[in-house]
Amino acid sequence: MQLHHQVQGKGTPLIILHGLFGSISNWRSLATAFSRQFQVITIDLPNHGHSPPKAIFNYPSLAQDLIDFMDEQSIDTAALLGHSLGGKIAMQCALDFPNRITHLLVADIAPRAYAPEHLLIFNALSELNLTAYKNRLEIDEALSRQIPNLETRQFLLMNLEKNKGGYSWRINLNNLQQNYQAICAAVVGKNVYLGPSLFIKGEDSGYIRGGDKIGIRKWFPKAEMVSIPKSGHWLHAEAPEVFATIVLTFLGK
Repeated sequence: MQLHHQVQGKGTPLIILHGLFGSISNWRSLATAFSRQFQVITIDLPNHGHSPPKAIFNYPSLAQDLIDFMDEQSIDTAALLGHSLGGKIAMQCALDFPNRITHLLVADIAPRAYAPEHLLIFNALSELNLTAYKNRLEIDEALSRQIPNLETRQFLLMNLEKNKGGYSWRINLNNLQQNYQAICAAVVGKNVYLGPSLFIKGEDSGYIRGGDKIGIRKWFPKAEMVSIPKSGHWLHAEAPEVFATIVLTFLGK
């Protein structure tokens, strides 16, 4: 699978994986900052951005896709940084292919199963008849009836694509919705990962809870954990400078 990606900088490879409904554009500023010290590769996951669709969308399959991508790019080993869904893929890859991953960095997600919290978003996006709207403002207004949070809508609307026939979603909603149970599932590996790993939590986020430390250290015995004050699930966007310092300090050890 030819995954759409961007490469910046030179040096040790650092691969960045976005979250559900995201794309490489979510990491543009931080990727530029990291590229001063690393070769940064940002990837559009399958069914996202400009990458191809993928009917089977589960963590073992996605981890294999990532290794295949590394092989295609002649990357023997790399550090992995993933947020949310991307964090789970990074964890799965480190567990299944530990010799290929030098460092694991996970942003605000644990290896456990999660409740299906995105059903409202899937329904809202799927039910929207994009051909009925003339511009993004009209689409935003229509979405606001089911998704009142402005920041969430702005994030989702980054996936809008305008073409001759009007607007369409860049994400493959059908494939993601069909695989949503697998997306919510726990990460289960073939081995433990004994390499250096760092789990970064948003202080105001509930995605990593106190009890998750046991599950994290079950699979990642050397895991370090740090919390960013006054930040939520999108901690890398809410506190980019603090986030960048934490990442670079960890990778510099």
